[in-house]
Order: sequence, then C-alpha cells, then structure tokens
Amino acid sequence: MEKQLERIGLVYHPDYNMDLGPHVFPARKYQMVYNLVKQDPKLASLYIYKPEPAREKDLALVHTGEFLQDFFGLKLTERTQYSELPLTKQIVQSFVLAVGGTILATELTEKYRFVYHIGGGFHHSMPDRAEGFCYLNDAAIAVKLHQLRNPGKKILFIDLDLHQGNGNSVVFQDDPDVFTFSMHQENLYPKKEKSGMDVPLEEGTDDKTYLQLLENSLDTIASSFRPDLILYIAGADPFEGDSLGDLKLTFQGLRKRDKTIRDFALKTGAPAVILPAGGYAKDFHDTVTIHYNTIKIFAAD
Repeated sequence: MEKQLERIGLVYHPDYNMDLGPHVFPARKYQMVYNLVKQDPKLASLYIYKPEPAREKDLALVHTGEFLQDFFGLKLTERTQYSELPLTKQIVQSFVLAVGGTILATELTEKYRFVYHIGGGFHHSMPDRAEGFCYLNDAAIAVKLHQLRNPGKKILFIDLDLHQGNGNSVVFQDDPDVFTFSMHQENLYPKKEKSGMDVPLEEGTDDKTYLQLLENSLDTIASSFRPDLILYIAGADPFEGDSLGDLKLTFQGLRKRDKTIRDFALKTGAPAVILPAGGYAKDFHDTVTIHYNTIKIFAAD
C-alpha cells in the first residue's frame, strides 16, 4: 500500500542571510521569503525545519579535497575565485548550512510530497571549483547522499533557472539513474555542458512559448524516465524584470510554470524538493514575491 504523504514541508535557517555588501546576489531574500510565509494565514502554521551544517564527508561526495581545503581555508585561488562572491568565515558557514538544508529537505520527502527549502539551488558549483555565486553544490551533494541510502532510485533534476544548471550536468553526466533537464537562456553564462535534455531559449521568450516548450519537454521525459524523486530548481530569474537576463516571463507565467511542475510531480507520484536558486529582479521585492508564489502554489491543493 502506498504511503500517504503530507502536502508540504519547509526548511529554513536564519544564518542563510549572508552579508555580501553591495552585491547583485540578494542574499537577504531568504529572510524576506520566510517573513512572508509566517505572515500568511494559510502558511503560518506549517512546521519549518531547521537544518544542521553538512558534514565535510558529505561535501566530499561531490567536491575535491583541494577545493574544500581552499574553501575552508578562506583562500582565493583558481578553485574559489570564480564564485564572484567574497570568501569569509560567515559565508563558508552559510553555504555549509545551506547544503545541510537541502540534505534535510531531501530526507523529508519520506514524510512530505513537496519540500520547499528557503535556501540553496547553487547549481553552478563544480566538483573542483566554485562558479557563478555558488561555492557548494547543495543539490548534487544531497542527491549523492540520497543515492547512497537508496541505491537504484531514479532522480530527475528540473532546472528552470535563467542559467543552465551546468554543475549538476557535469556531476551526473555519466549516471544512468539521474536525468538532468535544463531550460535556460542560450546566449548567456555559463559555458554550456551536456545535460540529459537541454532546451535553449532565445532572448525575448514569452510566457506562451516557454510554457509550451516546458509541457512538450516534460512529456518527452515522462515517456522514457520515471523518477522516484524530483529536484526542482525554481529560479526567479526568467522574469521579465530580471537584471541579468532577457527572458520575458510575467508573474502569471512563472506561476503557471510552477503549477506545471507541481502537476507533473503529482502525476508521476514522485516527491519533489524545490530550491529557489537565482533571481536578480531590478526591484528586489519582485524576486521575493516570485519565490513566495512558488511556495503558495506547491502548498495549494
């Protein structure tokens, strides 16, 4: 008999809010999303789980010893400098904690159909180096640990951030149990790696075009891959008001995107971990609203 899962769990820690100074990455968004959840009568009663920092042996499931040595040693080298973030003790602690959060979120899929982690989604980090505001690849580490505990399970990455999830593509390129799907702006960072399925988008892609491509892609994936677990990288940066991209999705389009993934997960029966990843709207509050809307959609019946 199939186990009945509760609808949604949340994971968050106040120490995710890094002090980055005047930086384009809006680290304070995590606290703002949490605040909106606590103020929402329909969400305020949800239990919010607080993670522990990841263990170094967990990080080593994905990352090389040389990289971790530089990272924990606060050394700016060719392995750490391409994060384009400062490297301080606080930032190290925040990233290690965020990895712990995604590990916890993945474990909680034993109890919940959906788990939203208000943090994480650092999908550019490579085994041997940081990239693109990402020091540690929380999702890849969580999946590797999940595989150790659940051998043979099929895992699907659905990456709908503005930027390709190049780190996850590299980590799982030769793993038949993991399918990486990335739909992203083509003419933009990063250098593209080979995913299980890549859908490159032209500048100016609108809601209608995007949603049709998404539906078609999910149909194709479902015809040949049946996931036991989904990791949804729900970036806010395909938004028309994003400062780093040229896609033209509206608030409504992004809500429909999230509903599409929610309904796909329900149809497959696979629980899903949802991660916020990127978002650089010209108006910071738009990024916060998009992430908050994602939580509301996955919480709704």
